[in-house]
Amino acid sequence: MKKPRKNENAAEPGLFGAGLPSRPSGGEIPVPQFESPRLKKKSTGLLSFSYSKMSLYEECPLKYKFKYIDKIKEEPKYYFAFGNSIHHAMEFLYAVKAPPFPGMDELLEAFKKDWGLKSYLEKGYKDPLRAEEDYQKGLEMLKNYYRRHEGRFKLPFLLEYSTEVEVDGLLVRIIADKIEYQGKGEIVLVDYKTGKDVKRQPDQLHMYQKICELDPRLRERVDSVYGEKVSGVRIKQMLYYHVPTLKEYTFDRAEDAEIGVFWERVLGVADKIRGLKYDPTPGERQCAWCDYKKLCPHYYGGRNQCAAPAPSAADPVEELVDRYGGLREKMDELNAQIEDVKAKIISFADGADSLGGKKYTVGIGRKEMWKFSNREAVIGVLNEFDLYRKALDLTLKNIVLLMNDPAVPEPAREKLRRQAEKSHVFDLQLKKNY
Repeated sequence: MKKPRKNENAAEPGLFGAGLPSRPSGGEIPVPQFESPRLKKKSTGLLSFSYSKMSLYEECPLKYKFKYIDKIKEEPKYYFAFGNSIHHAMEFLYAVKAPPFPGMDELLEAFKKDWGLKSYLEKGYKDPLRAEEDYQKGLEMLKNYYRRHEGRFKLPFLLEYSTEVEVDGLLVRIIADKIEYQGKGEIVLVDYKTGKDVKRQPDQLHMYQKICELDPRLRERVDSVYGEKVSGVRIKQMLYYHVPTLKEYTFDRAEDAEIGVFWERVLGVADKIRGLKYDPTPGERQCAWCDYKKLCPHYYGGRNQCAAPAPSAADPVEELVDRYGGLREKMDELNAQIEDVKAKIISFADGADSLGGKKYTVGIGRKEMWKFSNREAVIGVLNEFDLYRKALDLTLKNIVLLMNDPAVPEPAREKLRRQAEKSHVFDLQLKKNY
């Protein structure tokens, strides 16, 4: 899925787990608005998560840290810029309240306008001729798509649907290019692809299935758009549409057992992130195009120091393996020292927002974290006190408030408190003194 635009919105999630712009008759082409109302800042203790974050962490934990924790920007990628402009044009094509749909010239104009928002360098191209080639290629793709489907365009159920769902201590975000409704609560997710080929991505399929079927807003949207009350939404298929070749690749809904295995992996990755496990995992594939080489301990001056050469009498494989092991041990020792010093700093903080040294200053953030490990027990309490009907509309924050709500019977609050696990997470923000 493509990255969200700045004005993208998100749906309010549940505990477990809009109208489209019309096309004016003339004048400037509007930028389509997104479907879901903006999600307010979530309660503390939730880990922001997504398919792209998970895949990046599994590729290299240190790269994840550089991008999402340290907020170090990557170099612009031309293939992302190209894909985003194609997505923008496809979004414009379907963003009408009712037929007629935009004509081909309007579709191409939408692509041209989005493409012209940035220079070729800002898009990540090093050569303006290559950028022009891709621009012309994009025009041809859209012309071919329009000719293939002209007269058969259908209004989507949802377009550029963004949502965030709370589940198992995570705030999981997904964005669907297009959702088609099949009736009786069944939906098909459509994802436009612009790369060289389309490969089945089980992780992405599983993530979207899991979150869509937990998302209470989808059920509400079915009711508001089609007047059909459904107990839940179920993924029927996920469709990858490869725009360059006009080929469709469909994948059926995964079995629940398969989703369960995948979700255990998700929780494992989340635990490592919470545990600040950011050791690099160097390799030819993940290092070849990495933008963080100059910051990585495995690289110095852009040259990989840990790439093992062919075995020789002077430098046998055993020595390289031992050297690698020694470096990892030193890294583990340093990480242990960092955690020890961090704990001591926190012990001296005594509520202070920051502490200063001669060379550095640390800002101290303190977050309260709540966790309900036994979901079945929580559901049992809600059923016992006739509170379960509220569960799908309650966030983790509201469950915590529920435990302290005088209107809730004390036995119910006490039983919920027994299921709750409270902890504190401290975050140190380091700044150098000048």
